[in-house]
Amino acid sequence: MKLNFLFVSLLFLISSCELLQTNQTVSQPKNTQTYCIWKVKHTNIDCDIHYWLGYWADIESIDWPERKAKIDTLGETDADILKKVLLSQGKSTPYQNRLRAQMWADVVFPKLNDGMREFLKVALYTPSQSLLELESALVTLSKINTQKVASIEEWRLRLEQQKLKLEEQQNQIEQLLNIEASMLKNGQEDKQ
Repeated sequence: MKLNFLFVSLLFLISSCELLQTNQTVSQPKNTQTYCIWKVKHTNIDCDIHYWLGYWADIESIDWPERKAKIDTLGETDADILKKVLLSQGKSTPYQNRLRAQMWADVVFPKLNDGMREFLKVALYTPSQSLLELESALVTLSKINTQKVASIEEWRLRLEQQKLKLEEQQNQIEQLLNIEASMLKNGQEDKQ
C-alpha cells in the first residue's frame, strides 16, 4: 500500500512537473511574443521590433563606405530591403543613396503592419524625406549661386574692359588736348 501510495505520489509529481513545463512553455511565448512587422506573421527574428531597433542602433556609428559594402551584400527579401533602408540613413549617406532608400522603403512599407509602418514613417521616412528636400533645395541654390557668380564675373570682366576703353579714350582725349594746346601755343608764338 505504501508502495502504491509512493508510486501514485511520484506519478502525480511527474505529471505536475509536465503540466508546469507545458504551462511555462505555453505562457512563455506570450511573455516574449514578437511584434511582427510583416502582414503575414513569421516566427523568425524578422518579426522582432527589438531586433530591428538593435540593428538600427548598431549601424548608426558605421561610416558610409562600410554601410555601402553591407548594402551590396544584401538580397531582395523584405528583411534585406528593410536592412538596406536602415543602412542608408546615416548622416554621411550621399543624396542618391538616400533617395534610393526612399524607393526601397516605398516597396517594403506596404508589407509592414500598421504600427511598424507608422513608427518607421515617423522615425525614419519623413525625416529622411525632409532631408532629401533640403539637400535638393541646397543643390538648386548652389547651382543658382554658381550661375550668379559666373554672371557677376562676366559683368566684372565687361566692366574692366569698359574701364580700359574709357582710360584709353581719356588718354587719347588728353593727347588731342595737348596737341591742340601745343598748336595754340605755337600759333600765338608765331603771331608775336
